[in-house]
Amino acid sequence: MTHLYCLLAAHVRSSMPPGLTGLSGAPVRALSVSDFVAWVSDVDRGLPLTVDGVRTHDGVVEAALSTGATPIPARYGQRFADDEACVGALRSRADSISSLLTSVHELVEMTLIVTPSTSRMVRELQPVVPEMFDPATAGAGRRYLETLRRRETVSGAIQRLSDELVEHLAAAAEPFVRRAVQHAPVTPIPLRTISHLIPRSTVADYRRAIDAVKTGSSRRVLVIGPRAPYSFCALGAEPAGAHGMNLAD
Repeated sequence: MTHLYCLLAAHVRSSMPPGLTGLSGAPVRALSVSDFVAWVSDVDRGLPLTVDGVRTHDGVVEAALSTGATPIPARYGQRFADDEACVGALRSRADSISSLLTSVHELVEMTLIVTPSTSRMVRELQPVVPEMFDPATAGAGRRYLETLRRRETVSGAIQRLSDELVEHLAAAAEPFVRRAVQHAPVTPIPLRTISHLIPRSTVADYRRAIDAVKTGSSRRVLVIGPRAPYSFCALGAEPAGAHGMNLAD
């Protein structure tokens, strides 16, 4: 089968790093489609979707970003019966893909993760921890519900502590940001995750602006990037903030 990694404007085809390999060590190659190219490799039909596979997929996308162009990353796991089927699917969305490539040209994604410091979380959660792990409490109906309520109160308080910091970060980043998306939480840990689409040429200035925001001792900000614009590459009716291009119906 043909595994799709990403799409780039046609003029960067010759920039593929020599010897680049993808899943199962297969060579990555470029397929010409309209005015863009697809980076793909062969994969066995029964190859499972794994965490290591995600990392390998992302490594190929980051190699494309390292060429100086901005790729449209495909969501991991998009595979086609063969090259012809892949090209056919891409041609059916050629206008949208070309427009998307234009919209992210020379832009990259930066992601901010706002989290309470470890010491703050321990201090806030300490009164609740004994009840959370006490079997007698867990089986005591009303007391257990009260524990959950208290835990939610703590979590909500921690979340509110981040609101002001997020506002300061947004103000600091505003001169550089073309688009922004705040991601829905995927873990019970009270994190705030925001992705910004910014010009590649402003990454250093963006980092300095973020670093200048005072976080205090109770919170910290992790800055991830520059990366390919996974959060800004939805096609057609896909939801904003989708992680990579998806060709599925």
